[in-house]
Amino acid sequence: TGQPPGLKRQVLDAMTTNETVFFRDLHPFDALKKVVLPDLLAKRGKERVLNLRCAAASSGQEPYTITMLLREYFPMLNSWTVRFIATDISQEMLTRARAGCYSQLEVNRGMPAALLAKYFSRQGREWQIKNELRNMIEFRQLNLADPWPTFPPIDIVFMRNVLIYFDLAMKKTILGKARRLLRPDGYLFLGAAETTLNLDDSFERIQFEKAGCYHMRA
Repeated sequence: TGQPPGLKRQVLDAMTTNETVFFRDLHPFDALKKVVLPDLLAKRGKERVLNLRCAAASSGQEPYTITMLLREYFPMLNSWTVRFIATDISQEMLTRARAGCYSQLEVNRGMPAALLAKYFSRQGREWQIKNELRNMIEFRQLNLADPWPTFPPIDIVFMRNVLIYFDLAMKKTILGKARRLLRPDGYLFLGAAETTLNLDDSFERIQFEKAGCYHMRA
């Protein structure tokens, strides 16, 4: 088409909203800590395998929030096989996520001071996530509207604040892909403004104290 190399990628990056902060909305992470992970750890105690997926990684704050939560509250997982795959459409955002470097402003937004001191190191004017957390996550490029590669059966899918950018038909398609990816007793987290209602009736919402998520109907 005569487009300069990389133009398509640059256009995609420019069109994609990458707003994200550590511990965004807070309540879903409380539900993950207090209910979802204890339930799955009890169920997976014999096989000692846990697979997680973040479907809109952006610059990495959400997946790193989850890894901090795992390290801080579930040290028994250190002896488990834990696989965490985080994807995003933007190569630029994935490069930032893999580096795990954040400005003072970015860590000021949502990051508890105790966790900043414990899991980050100062690199000039930036803060970098320590290798022990960076090494827990596989970052991959993926457009959710494209065919998905093969993933292992997943226990928890975080797909928050991304469905809102797709039309009705594509929302149904993406939810179907997520459903086929999840283990039967797995959990799906969507954004506060998103729902499976009238899109995929295989899911039902479960409400926690101040947050909700979805699992397959029995």
